[in-house]
Order: sequence, then C-alpha cells, then structure tokens
Amino acid sequence: MTKPRIDPDDLPEASERHDPAASYIDVRPDDDLPTDPLTGQRGQAAPEAEPAAPAPVKSTRPPWWLIGFTLLIPLAVFSVWYLNWIGRPLSVATINEYLTSSNDKDVYHALVQISIQAQNAAEEARGAQLRLEQGYRGKLDKLKAELSGDEFNRARNELDEQRRQSARNIEEQHDKIYADLELTFDGVLAFCANSQSRAPALVEAACGALGVMNRSRRFREPARRELSRLMNLENKVIRRAAACNLANFGDRSGRDIVLEMLDDPDAAARGNAAIALSRIGLQTDAQRLKQLSEKDPDPKVREFAYMGYAALSGKVD
Repeated sequence: MTKPRIDPDDLPEASERHDPAASYIDVRPDDDLPTDPLTGQRGQAAPEAEPAAPAPVKSTRPPWWLIGFTLLIPLAVFSVWYLNWIGRPLSVATINEYLTSSNDKDVYHALVQISIQAQNAAEEARGAQLRLEQGYRGKLDKLKAELSGDEFNRARNELDEQRRQSARNIEEQHDKIYADLELTFDGVLAFCANSQSRAPALVEAACGALGVMNRSRRFREPARRELSRLMNLENKVIRRAAACNLANFGDRSGRDIVLEMLDDPDAAARGNAAIALSRIGLQTDAQRLKQLSEKDPDPKVREFAYMGYAALSGKVD
C-alpha cells in the first residue's frame, strides 16, 4: 500500500505545533487551577520561592579589645615615664620616705625635689615682688600726674601701705612653702652623715639640698658645717658641688675651687662657678666675671657671668 505523501505546506507553523511534554491544560500563572477530581478541592499554585538572604558582610572594624589594648599602650608608656621622671613633684611625706629608701633612684628623686621646690618658691617670690614694684611705680606716676599737695600725700600714703601689705603677703607665702620643706631637712642631714658608701651623684644632689637650707634659722649652721666637711673629700664632683653651695651661705672657703671651675671645659661647671662667685660677693671677682661674660663660647655661661658681674659691680653696661 502506498503511503500518502505529506505535503510540507500542510504542516503547521513551528509556533503552532503542540509540545507533547506540556500539560493537557494550558494554565497561565494568573488562571485558577482545575478542581482535583479525587478531593474536590481546587488546586493551589506553588508558592513562589523566597529570595535568598544576602550573604553577611564581614565587618572590617577591629574588635573592641584590640582598640582598648592599642589605647592602653601609650598610657602605659606615659605612666612609666612619669613615675620615673625626676621632675615629678613629691609631697613632704614622700620625700622623707624616699630619703630612707635603699633605692638610689628614690633617694636622688627626693634630694633633687628639695632643691627644685626651694628654687621654684624663691623665683616665684622674686617674680611677685618685681610685679608689685612695677605696679607701684605705675600707680605712683599716675598719682603725680593727677594730684598735688595734701591730696597727693594722702593718696601716696595709702598706696605705700598697700605696697607694704602686699610685700608681707608675698613673704608669708614663701615662708609657708619653705617651712614645709624644712620638715625634710633632718632627713637630708641624716643621709649625708651616712653617705660614705653612697654613689657620688647622690652626695652631689645632697649638696644641692643642703645649699637651700641657708634661709633656715635652725638648719643653716648644721648645713654649712656638713658642706664644709664634704668639700674636703677626695671626690672632685662632691668637692665642687659643696664649694658652689657654700656660696649660698656667703662662705668663701670654697672660692679657690670655684675659680678653678671657671676654666673647666664643661659649660655647666663654668656656669655654676659664675653663679657661685657672684654669691660669694667679693668685688675683686667682678672683673673675672666680666671677662667670662665677653669671651666664653657658651651663651648661657655668658649670661650667668654678666649677671654676676652686674651684681658685684653694681653696673649694667
């Protein structure tokens, strides 16, 4: 039997051909599904899949403990530096405690602090006195320009009384600070009496502490005697420190040592010698200080020498 010939023109278009794999019901997403013949319930469309949760982004911020540790490093470095800083102020009780310590660093810290606190108090008092005098002269000039006769005399008397009262207040404040420091002087003398086996740097610092006792009625003479004893030791550093600090008492027994220091290669030694020589107070040394103020290569030494020259000669060139 001959098979019928298929005319290609009779075949449907590709878009109209039936897909054998498709369901017999063409259901669009928006059409209702047919009723299930077994259960009688209308079918439900499969729920749309929920979008996948985004992957968590890993934070680039460092953990809190690392931040805290990083901040603690400079704080720890500062604390160690501050606790070992010789310039750290100490109370009177701490100074007395450190003077009896077996730790040389603590002893040195205490001795240096006595000198620093006494020097700061003296400089503060001098500065306050200078400001007082400058203010007094300015007010007096103003009174002279504005008043005359009895009215001027009354105003000047009031101004003079204010000046005297302010000067007493400055002196009382300085005396109070110095009286607190006096509570440490017994400890300094006790250290010096047993300093034979201590490092020369500690004894040198003790000479500085003894030197500030020159204003004390009670400790002035014991301190001067101790400095005289130390000046006769063999150690060159201690002898020089003792001689320079004896000058604070107006004691001239160390003058030869001080004059020798003026030719030392070390600028610090020459500067200390210039200060000590001016405190010894011999006008015959004024010319030596003038030469030093003109020829010394170090500007700080020249400054100290000129101040000493001016103090001894009474001249300001």
